[in-house]
Amino acid sequence: MPTELKEPYGQLLEPLVTLTSVASATEKLRVGTSCIVLPQRNPILLAKQAAALDVFSGGRVILGLGAGWVEPEFRFLNADFSKRGRVMDEGIRLMKSLWKDEVVDFDGEFFHVKDALFFPKPINRDVPVWIGGNGPSAVRRAVRLGDGWHPVGPEIETFRRGAEEIRGSKKGATLSMRMTTDVRKKRAPYAGSNNERRIAVSGSPAEIRKEIDAYADAGLEYYCASINHPSAADIAADLKLFSAEVMRSYS
Repeated sequence: MPTELKEPYGQLLEPLVTLTSVASATEKLRVGTSCIVLPQRNPILLAKQAAALDVFSGGRVILGLGAGWVEPEFRFLNADFSKRGRVMDEGIRLMKSLWKDEVVDFDGEFFHVKDALFFPKPINRDVPVWIGGNGPSAVRRAVRLGDGWHPVGPEIETFRRGAEEIRGSKKGATLSMRMTTDVRKKRAPYAGSNNERRIAVSGSPAEIRKEIDAYADAGLEYYCASINHPSAADIAADLKLFSAEVMRSYS
């Protein structure tokens, strides 16, 4: 990441390595990414890594994928920022073929595979792909290619419109979102690093529960609480509080 995005992006662990550790220490917990920038990675290698993690975890993987938005990050990886949407669409189709087909033949604009084998297959010969992104293009991609939509910090009306479009497609895609969650203080909406308006769910447990319930009324099925601090001890403390005061109120 460029230096100006040190917080929080420059502090993040590589997700697939991290999830391998998490999966090995758990038995029932679903493990997933939020989100891997697919156009920066080779989809064949990523499909292999995701399939291996799915096998080791007993079929517990959800793969959140995004198109990306930080152009310098693409340059560092020799990836083409201008073609990221097309590369992502084709990469998802290729990955689904690798997971499903006994013999893989794929002839696309960017990727070409002929008479190839791909093993191991994921446990269910597929890995759920949740499409990251808040805008209309992400919603359309979720309808066309995804098993779920997973925006980050959307305003509730933005989420509601996307949820209505996805439900109207009759595809049955999962509706999820990642949201900055602050159990210490009330936060105002803010602009993300790409100047996109973002919402934070924050305040007392009752205030947080009220905001989550409003998104649930708009169609939300899964809430991913994003709790970020420079200190791992602070993150752990806030996760424990969120679990005790918010999550348990739903049981």
